[in-house]
Amino acid sequence: MRQSIRGWRSARAARGNAPALARSQALASPPLSGTLSFVTQEPLRLGLGLVALMFYLWLIHSYKLAVGDIAVAALGVGVLLRGGSLRIPMPLVFFLLFIVWNAFGLAVTSDTQVTKDAIINLGKLWIITFCVVNVVRSAAEFRFLVIGWLALFALYPVRGAFFNQYICHCTEFGRVAWNFVFSNPNDLAALSLIPLGLAAGVATVERVKYFRLAALAGVVVLALLVMLTQSRGAILGLGAAALLLPLTSRRKGRDLLLFGGLLGLAAFFAPKDVWTRIAGLTNASVQGGMAGVDKEGSAEARWQLWMIAAATVRDHPLLGVGAGMMPSVNRVQAAREKKNWSVRGARDTHSTYLRIAADTGYPGLAFYLLTWGAVFWHVRKVRKGLRNVRQGDHQLLFYLELSMIAFVVAALFGTYGALAFTYLSLAVAWLAATILEKETWYVGRAPALAPAPGVPAGRRRS
Repeated sequence: MRQSIRGWRSARAARGNAPALARSQALASPPLSGTLSFVTQEPLRLGLGLVALMFYLWLIHSYKLAVGDIAVAALGVGVLLRGGSLRIPMPLVFFLLFIVWNAFGLAVTSDTQVTKDAIINLGKLWIITFCVVNVVRSAAEFRFLVIGWLALFALYPVRGAFFNQYICHCTEFGRVAWNFVFSNPNDLAALSLIPLGLAAGVATVERVKYFRLAALAGVVVLALLVMLTQSRGAILGLGAAALLLPLTSRRKGRDLLLFGGLLGLAAFFAPKDVWTRIAGLTNASVQGGMAGVDKEGSAEARWQLWMIAAATVRDHPLLGVGAGMMPSVNRVQAAREKKNWSVRGARDTHSTYLRIAADTGYPGLAFYLLTWGAVFWHVRKVRKGLRNVRQGDHQLLFYLELSMIAFVVAALFGTYGALAFTYLSLAVAWLAATILEKETWYVGRAPALAPAPGVPAGRRRS
């Protein structure tokens, strides 16, 4: 009778019913490619580095304790205790060059202390990013990191934002937000984009039922959250990802149906004010200074901030005005040009790229873009290599790549060049490509050690 084996559970059962010698030979065989390769992976082993990383993530999401330096120190010790060769990938090299170029701005800044603080903050972020890419080495650890990060993101900003929206009705002109770094609706929406892509990826590859269903629900919840923030930048980012979906997806019909269905479900529960705000983009006019985009005048104010930043870049193209100095420059320029009250003061530029260019000049912007470009190139290269080999891992990288595209589009309308979440996203994306290039996502039980060839199982040597 012909016996077919379908799925890894059937394969494991078949090995269990086979004779002892055949079973030992099956376990001793080299790892299989494709869907069975995860059977031979090592289980998760928690160490100081992983525990410290999750503690750090809890701190930057919850702000419960002011012990970030202790968490980073423990993370560094965990990297040293782990041993092995240290990794400094190209994104970290470009990030380091970006910091070095920021240091040149000390020669032109009008406030040395502000620029020093900005450089020190970037240096800390480099150390944290370095520790993240070195403490996570295996697929089991990466899976732990991603699921843990999604759980923390759901526990704090998502839970708090939905509480503000539906229970206490604590919104900003109808736009939902939370606390701390998530207190601005635009920032909350932009910082939700990478977790949105990771949730879609986990829903594709995860085999634990509850994690898979939670990730699938997370896609809908995070998409709805972006809608509730009414952030035009984040919604435009999702639109850009949606446009690229049919161009890059291998299974266009399925992905379009899934993407459209989940976003459509989120859009169904979104308030009508979202569509009113999005419809205002049809009134965008450079000649009119974006005056008719929205009634509160936020688009007009942002346009004027952009014009001040663009003029600053033209006047200081090489070194900029110094890291962290653009708000002070805006205060002076807005008062000099007699701008309206919504633009005056030490205001942020509300654009990552204009802010970096104004602070550090065109070379600084180039190093920042190269940091992102190196990650994009790595993810794209590995994803293409997995396209016909491991569909699940390919899809995870595919959704992650789309979320990265959405984030860099949203960064046109918000300043994220000095946030920990930006470089955490870069590290996770680089780890995803690096680890999935060699291992698959799911971690099954490690196989038992097989006896030496030619020795029947259960027989001992005398």
